[in-house]
Amino acid sequence: MSLPLLFEDELRGFYRSKVMTVLWIGLPALAGFLYYLSPDTAGIPFAAFAGLIVSSIGGVLASVMLTTSILNERSRHVYDLFVVRPVRRMDILLAKFLAVYGCVVLAGALALALGIGIDYGLRGTPPAVGPTLSFLGIMLGMLAVSCSAGVLIGVAAPSVLVGVILVVYGGNQLSAVVILPVLTLSSEPWFPLLPGAGISAALLALAVVLFDRKAL
Repeated sequence: MSLPLLFEDELRGFYRSKVMTVLWIGLPALAGFLYYLSPDTAGIPFAAFAGLIVSSIGGVLASVMLTTSILNERSRHVYDLFVVRPVRRMDILLAKFLAVYGCVVLAGALALALGIGIDYGLRGTPPAVGPTLSFLGIMLGMLAVSCSAGVLIGVAAPSVLVGVILVVYGGNQLSAVVILPVLTLSSEPWFPLLPGAGISAALLALAVVLFDRKAL
């Protein structure tokens, strides 16, 4: 079974879950509701506000979903079936990461579009290309780190409870590191992608190494 087939199978399972319904509908709706409660966002474009909500809350939900999925499948010995089939362990993890990351990025795009619509339609503020791309880069970077942290914790944690605790108190804080270089080093729209991609790649590589060494 190749990576594309594994990805298609994981994607089919994740996008049908109730968590994805929350991500795609609930998070953009939450952003709009918070704007209704407090339309003054201290001069911050609402697109940035909505993107940060999805990056934070959506990242945690995606990370928890990945962690619990891997841990539950490990406890049910699902991966034993792959021992006799030509499937690379790395492909299993990458398929899960790409499926969840793609779904949560879609939720982020919907929230960002809502934010741009509110900025332009209700505030009369045309969206600036540079800042909008920067918000998008921050969101993509934070979500990548959250998802990759969820994969690593799912591989390394001994139980679902421990995994969820590590996600909430570790993975979410780690994703915030993406913002720090943006605030201190560069304002280029593409710059937030660099720390997010680097940290995400390192976490996924470590997860693959640990997964290869674990007995299924």
